Amino acid sequence: MSQPPSGGEEPNASGRGNLFALIAVVALVGLGYWAFNYLDQQRKLQNCLDSGRHDCEQRLNLQR
Repeated sequence: MSQPPSGGEEPNASGRGNLFALIAVVALVGLGYWAFNYLDQQRKLQNCLDSGRHDCEQRLNLQR
């Protein structure tokens, strides 16, 4: 048996908190996705440079 919110708490306060939490999670997932792709691209560039090529940046840009 839940009790109604007491004091100055608004009825939609928990809904807003959930919305902000969802936005934060989506932002973190997006940031993680971007970071993973960036690190993968840098790994490919480093592998290309380690193989002795000099046109790695152009080759990797064409593969996107």
